[in-house]
Amino acid sequence: MLTESAPEGLGPGGSELWSQIASQADLDAVQQVQLLEACRAKDRLDKLDLLLAADVETWAVLTHRLQTNDYELVIDKSLAAANSTATVMKQLLAALRLPDAATGKKPQQRGGARGAYVKSSPVSSLDRARQAKTGA
Repeated sequence: MLTESAPEGLGPGGSELWSQIASQADLDAVQQVQLLEACRAKDRLDKLDLLLAADVETWAVLTHRLQTNDYELVIDKSLAAANSTATVMKQLLAALRLPDAATGKKPQQRGGARGAYVKSSPVSSLDRARQAKTGA
């Protein structure tokens, strides 16, 4: 069983996420790494949320263009970073394949790496379709 005490270096949100999951699941080494990265993502999200919730001047600036006398609202990349970090955290937590609390069932596991496929046959899918159509 995984220790419930969070690894050093995690903030309050990441430590809480670690403790919640570690107390309910027996994780293998790969899942432990995924959980640690999800906890780090949680901490980043907490920091980004503080930045975004603070005074708007910390992440948005109204600038005056002297050449055109126009004003421009410049928003820093904190919101985009928060959105992409949230997506990464969601993917890491899904990859843990934790059992459903109500049913106890684990989500379906996908085999192998996604995106890299090994061609197992010299016959292409188009060739197979042609063969099926002609009955050969």
